[in-house]
Amino acid sequence: MVRALLVKPRNLGFDKRLVEVSFEPLGLMCLSAFVKKYSDHHVDVVDAQAECPQTRKLPDGRFRRGMSDEQLGEVVRRLEPDVVGIACLFEWLAEDAVSIARVVRREAPSATVVVGGMDASARYEEYLSSEEIDLVVVGSGEEVFLEILDAIDRGEDPTGIPGTCEKVSAAPQIDHDREIGASVVCVSCAQPTVGRAVAEKDERVRVNPRSKPRVPFDEYPFPDRDCLPRRLYDDRRNQGISYPFARDYPAMLIQSSRGCPLRCAFCEIISVFDVWQAHGAEYVVGEIEECVRKYGAREFIFLDDNFMLRTKRVEEICRLIVQRGLKVSFDVLPGISVWTLSERLIDLMVEAGLYRVCLPIESGNPKTLEFIRKPVNLDRTRQMIDYCNRKGLLTYGNLIIGFPYETEEDIRRTLAWGRQSGLDAINYFVAQPVKGARMYAIYEENKWFEQHESAVDADHSWRAHASWRTAHFTSEELGRMAKEASSRYLVHRFGSYLIPTNAVRYVWPKMNSIRKAKYVAKVAAYIFLGGTKVIRSSAPLTPLALLRGLFSETRAAAP
Repeated sequence: MVRALLVKPRNLGFDKRLVEVSFEPLGLMCLSAFVKKYSDHHVDVVDAQAECPQTRKLPDGRFRRGMSDEQLGEVVRRLEPDVVGIACLFEWLAEDAVSIARVVRREAPSATVVVGGMDASARYEEYLSSEEIDLVVVGSGEEVFLEILDAIDRGEDPTGIPGTCEKVSAAPQIDHDREIGASVVCVSCAQPTVGRAVAEKDERVRVNPRSKPRVPFDEYPFPDRDCLPRRLYDDRRNQGISYPFARDYPAMLIQSSRGCPLRCAFCEIISVFDVWQAHGAEYVVGEIEECVRKYGAREFIFLDDNFMLRTKRVEEICRLIVQRGLKVSFDVLPGISVWTLSERLIDLMVEAGLYRVCLPIESGNPKTLEFIRKPVNLDRTRQMIDYCNRKGLLTYGNLIIGFPYETEEDIRRTLAWGRQSGLDAINYFVAQPVKGARMYAIYEENKWFEQHESAVDADHSWRAHASWRTAHFTSEELGRMAKEASSRYLVHRFGSYLIPTNAVRYVWPKMNSIRKAKYVAKVAAYIFLGGTKVIRSSAPLTPLALLRGLFSETRAAAP
């Protein structure tokens, strides 16, 4: 039997309030459940953020919330793990993942350190450049992690395991031609090679090709939500901070599918999951029922990369929720593909508990949509937005500006489309060069990456002091444009609600019951009275800012 320790990193950021946001580590809970179901290995899970809610300011101006290195070291010494798995979903947490690995190496020198998660999957060679990290798991980790544990239990080195990336024996020089029968990436030039060895600084990285899953996806157990104290996540204060726009509490995370077959230019998911896996409707609703029964869950937030890929599956999920009398709310956080919607499907989803809808439209410029390769029909999208509004759904959309070759006119077209979209709110984001995405190579080829001290705004820069540019703008310029656009649209939309015909058509359906009215009042209070950001890329909106904005809108509209 092997003792495994799974660790969720501490939270880092420049906004002291945002680092308090604490989600249950669903991926680690899935790993824990799988290992416990299919083996006798012992698993402990530690949330290094939530289990010690202390916030410290770092020298570079960021805040870190969670355990100190000393506290984490005490945990490692007490549990004496043979294997430590560290989750890293986002690039801004990579530094802390390495820091945790360093603590593990100091307190448990013989332990095997494994890192997984979305960012680790996309940037495995950077993680493996750390002496403290032994392996990176790419994509879904349940079967791979169990195979690592089994190998160590047999007294074997966990090398050559499908779905992992590893450092291999030192080589004296870079050699792009020597055959070794594995897929390898040069850590110096990032040149992918199949069946070749590459090295830098006497070190090589081997990518072990993934194998087909052996366990049917619906035979995976439900996440081990009892591996950590539920109070860490279900406490009303944490619920309010982490899920401020939820309609009902407690809200819980759920993931019914993984991956996405689309190849959007800006998305790194293509480098993380090589296939789309989805649970059947019976499995999904069974998990919902368990959470309602065991934890009193009243709302479910789906994290699927592409929840709507198979609309028949979505219909089955919604019908089962209605048939079984589950009085729950649900939201799809990454968004609902607008081209999959129909009036009939919207009606069914609303009946099952959908109360707000995020539409990842990405751009209001057809030329940019073609670059992204997103099948969005902008006219059809407006029709669906109008129907969602009339059904009483709160509507918000994601629009992205600053793609590599976008001009000022291209961005203006997106802003103009957004202004006429009818959405209740728009989250304007900046297109970021994320490793693993198709468009990342454009920034590398043009040498558009920069490093300078002015880029300390984590709203548009995912790494402290990191910056980049496009053919026409710097990331700082794009960040300012996105902030202004998000806030200006809220002001514009609020002003449009003051027109009686708009109020009847768009506001009344969202407030025609006590439950709906209370929810809208809560959202409005959060945004306007608290001076709180709607998203990280928007500027705080206070009543005074709202009045100023409405005055500016009125003046701009005057003849």
